[in-house]
Amino acid sequence: MEFSAYQQKLKALDHERGWDRVLPAHTYLHMGEELGEIGRALQYLDGYRASEKSREELRADLAGELADLTAFLFKLASQHDIDMDATMQQHLEKFLARNPDVEAGRDEMRRYVSYQERNLEWIKGKGKPSQ
Repeated sequence: MEFSAYQQKLKALDHERGWDRVLPAHTYLHMGEELGEIGRALQYLDGYRASEKSREELRADLAGELADLTAFLFKLASQHDIDMDATMQQHLEKFLARNPDVEAGRDEMRRYVSYQERNLEWIKGKGKPSQ
């Protein structure tokens, strides 16, 4: 589904229910709630919190929370007449202009992974934390 098609469907659904009168600031507050739910889902997936659910069930929970957040994001954009198709295209072009060098990106990822591996060794009591 195209961003604009989703945005228009969501806008129509909100209008049918009268939800189009919700203030943008309240839409933003709902987004904060969804971020918290995404954080909780990630804690289960990363093993920080124990769960009786399977990994597949946990991923389904995460997908649902991401969809909830995305719906509120699109609603907020619609509340300010922002075309997400055009906005996301502009974002992609900006990203590519800022990060044109694929190998530099891979180098940055290698640095990041190395940093995390050092931190893991520290957590295991076998080294010092990364500086």
